[in-house]
Amino acid sequence: MSEQELIKRCLKQDKRAWGVFIDKYSRLVYWAIRKRLAASNLQQSQADIEDIFQEVFVTILQEAKLSQLKDPKKISAWLIMITSNNAISFMRKKSIRERSFDPDIIVARDDSFSQNLLVRDELLVVKEVIDRFSDKEKTVISLCLLEEKTHQQIAEILNIPVNSVSTIVARAKNKLKKELIDRGIGENF
Repeated sequence: MSEQELIKRCLKQDKRAWGVFIDKYSRLVYWAIRKRLAASNLQQSQADIEDIFQEVFVTILQEAKLSQLKDPKKISAWLIMITSNNAISFMRKKSIRERSFDPDIIVARDDSFSQNLLVRDELLVVKEVIDRFSDKEKTVISLCLLEEKTHQQIAEILNIPVNSVSTIVARAKNKLKKELIDRGIGENF
């Protein structure tokens, strides 16, 4: 079965085709998860990797992500990008859950606590805005801001022109800045 036929059948939610798709790309998805987490120096367990793995395929199925794939020949690169985004998103959510607090535990007034809450709320807004970016924007902005990659390095990783990376970064930063200003927290961003 050709890639194009497999994708069409998967989009029609053909269970047999999904089985073939998962079997065919499982090793690539596992590799991409491990590579992304290692590159980000994020602590993870095997359970985290398994959860991310499942989330990748569930996201592709439930959100009909395969319909966004323009060239079936580039499915491997596309899957790596989707997997990378899911891995980063999963670990962000996990980090937020682990850092969440129970208000009943706080017994004394602490000015630094108020400041930390403000910073945490601002970070949640930034995350919320970034989560609404396209997959490509999320990947580029994550590589740029979180992994401190140069535009040239990002272009090489994603196999796109450097000018495209610069445009995506500028557009994403402007979107983020506008949203933060609109919410009254981005004047100094």
